[in-house]
Amino acid sequence: MENASKALIIAGAILLAILIIGLGMMVFNNAKNALTSANLDQEQIDAFNSKFESYIGDNKRGTDVRTLCSTVSSSNATESEDEYKITIVYEGKNYKTQSELITLRDLIKNGLRYELTATFNDNTHLISIITITKK
Repeated sequence: MENASKALIIAGAILLAILIIGLGMMVFNNAKNALTSANLDQEQIDAFNSKFESYIGDNKRGTDVRTLCSTVSSSNATESEDEYKITIVYEGKNYKTQSELITLRDLIKNGLRYELTATFNDNTHLISIITITKK
């Protein structure tokens, strides 16, 4: 009788140890997946912003600005959510839709120089507004 009770105690201890190890592995995997997805999100943010960052700066040519308008138009056309679309501000007006960006592209003169600044969305850290000013 004494041997049977000791065997049950040992079996219970083994089951409890297996349960604790399994729970620990589950917590570890969840934490690892959270870190991996956070890094992936940062990579996606960097990839999105890099499409436009080369255009940002002082003393940009009109042809560069016109190319930016086309790039933003293409990007906005592929994005379904409004918070991922970029607005271009030029002379106090906002340009966001494809037709508005085509109009803006026609307003930009090749011979002039422009300054472009980017504003980032506080929540997504993506470029949300590009402001263009004539030099």
